[in-house]
Amino acid sequence: MKPKNLITNLLLLFLPFSIYAQEQQVINLQAKVSVQVEHGPLLDLLNQISSQTGIYFSYDPMLVNTDKLISIHQQNQPLEAVLKAVFNQKYHFNLLKNQLIITSRKASATSQISTQPPSIRYNLSGSLQDSQSRELIPYGSISVLGHPFGTISNVDGEFNLKIPPEYESDTLVISCMGYARRYLLLDTLQHNPLNIRLDPVEIKLREVKVTAVDALQIMDKLDENIAQNYPTNNQLMTSFYREVLKQDNDYINVSEAIMDILKIDYTNRFREDQIRFLKGRKSPEVEPSFHLVDFKMQGGPYYINKLDVIKTMDSFIDKEFRNYYSYAVEQVISYENRPTYVVLFKPNAKIDNLTYEGKLYVDQETFALVHAEFSLSRDGKKSARRSLIKKKPHGFRVRPIDLDYSVSYKQHHNKWYFSTAQASVKFHVKSRHDKINSVFHSVSDLLVTDHRATNLRRFKRQENFNSSDIFSEIISDYDEDFWGNYNVIKPSEDLRKALKKASQTGSVPQPHPQPLTTQNNQP
Repeated sequence: MKPKNLITNLLLLFLPFSIYAQEQQVINLQAKVSVQVEHGPLLDLLNQISSQTGIYFSYDPMLVNTDKLISIHQQNQPLEAVLKAVFNQKYHFNLLKNQLIITSRKASATSQISTQPPSIRYNLSGSLQDSQSRELIPYGSISVLGHPFGTISNVDGEFNLKIPPEYESDTLVISCMGYARRYLLLDTLQHNPLNIRLDPVEIKLREVKVTAVDALQIMDKLDENIAQNYPTNNQLMTSFYREVLKQDNDYINVSEAIMDILKIDYTNRFREDQIRFLKGRKSPEVEPSFHLVDFKMQGGPYYINKLDVIKTMDSFIDKEFRNYYSYAVEQVISYENRPTYVVLFKPNAKIDNLTYEGKLYVDQETFALVHAEFSLSRDGKKSARRSLIKKKPHGFRVRPIDLDYSVSYKQHHNKWYFSTAQASVKFHVKSRHDKINSVFHSVSDLLVTDHRATNLRRFKRQENFNSSDIFSEIISDYDEDFWGNYNVIKPSEDLRKALKKASQTGSVPQPHPQPLTTQNNQP
């Protein structure tokens, strides 16, 4: 992506109040299909069934390995018979409209629509705390040492982590930027919840003044080492996504999902990553207030994945557009117990375009970008106001206030993998006639909980979540116990209270919202 920029992919889209629906095909498990796979991946079979029947498959990737090689030849046979010929008796198939959910029979005994992993050994919960100040630590990493498996603490420093049996004798590692790592043996943890204290630490460059380090040389080294630092094979990533919307101090909507991300190797600049929805839930109107503007995010999961700025090569990373920005080394800190440069960047001149300012955290040894925090610059906000608000009712004023983003990578086997991303966007909406003067604030969080190398090249077109999809329109109601054994980001305390209130009161009919539309320009 070039200077026309990432932000054009991440802004909220106001849409007219409407109901998105499509005519559903009548399907049942006795529908006849003809399939042919000769020593090919299981995914080929599922794609053939989808193309003939129009169904979508939902399953836990830890339970169903779609890379598994199979051979099957069936002509004009019932769908159920074809599935039973490939899957053994441990699996259960549940067809809901045009979605076929594959679960283990053990899981289906408790919930026919569950796609949870088969079992867990430990269900850990607790909080992270600064050992000196006693302040809670948000967005700390809690994972299994040596494995791409874990979660993060929420804004209140709280976390939940569900550990499967294969990791029961491993070590839990807790880390956060600016703190020393802690290691805990999983089979010795007797107390739950856990109150884990981290010691703050800072690393200074030995015998070298920070001001003497050339920031442009660091950026050049970052660019030169991308192929060495990031995966050069495709990765199938299990991820959790949450989208929260507030109007002033009131929660309006909370939507969440477990998704697969097909992360294309970092040397391939021509193919985009793909996202596949597995299961999700959303709240009723969390706070049935007076909001009169229908506010929805278009393509939320699709666009937050674009925060992988190494993969998308945004303008402040791309060497070709280096002259748009100025760079300076601020300090060296400890990140994942490694010395890490903190590089400040900002537009080097007034540019009539969408530009950013922020910080890049670059590993001192490998020159990998391990974390980035950036916001739309002052001039960028002016450009956003002119170029992104394309349609609004007469008398409405819409102004972007804050547009803040972050992305983190986690090291595993000498490679750095896309791990977390967050987009926080605020708009001020005002109308004297309609007596509206509100700030809409949307926060989207993405957490990769596991990943593995895959030969998979693409998802089925109907499965693929794209830029025009409205995330909150494709998922069902909220259920506190919905996730089963999936790892998710624990909701903050105020969000838990709002969800509890919503579950007790239910949704309240609202006045017809005013339509407001911005436009997502494509990269």
